[in-house]
Amino acid sequence: MADWSKLVRKHQSDVLEEGEKVLATLIVNPPGAIKSAAIAGGLAGAIGSAGAVAGMRAGRTRPLSQIADRQDSVTLASRFPVGFMLVSITNRRVLVFDRGSVQAKRPRHLVAVYPREAVVAARTRRKLVRRDLTIEFIDDSVLELEAGMAQPFDEFENLLNSPR
Repeated sequence: MADWSKLVRKHQSDVLEEGEKVLATLIVNPPGAIKSAAIAGGLAGAIGSAGAVAGMRAGRTRPLSQIADRQDSVTLASRFPVGFMLVSITNRRVLVFDRGSVQAKRPRHLVAVYPREAVVAARTRRKLVRRDLTIEFIDDSVLELEAGMAQPFDEFENLLNSPR
């Protein structure tokens, strides 16, 4: 299992406050992104790599536009950035980093910060090739995301679900 927290510590250490420690990190995607990437990958043999990359990009924009249409900018969940992200839990905050694309693993920019108290629960549900991640906020809003397999889901859930 890859240590995504190590990437955050290496590439984004300047955004961490003094004494702040990255405890767990997940790579997350907008709903529908993993299925779109799988379809594009399956078609790669028939249409070549250029077509597969175009399919992955199209797969990204379709779910993102559907999410953007529903956002109302009032709740904490609706303020969550839309795109391919790394979500890190620290001993103080929940940090959200942009990854740029479905293939990228490295965090590019810090795009959102939530106090740890703002996120009250997290749970995952295993699917065939992914896990659905549900994050609940203190204002009763709920965020649905997708995440690939082989990530520290139990640790992520335990950190967010435990009393602080």
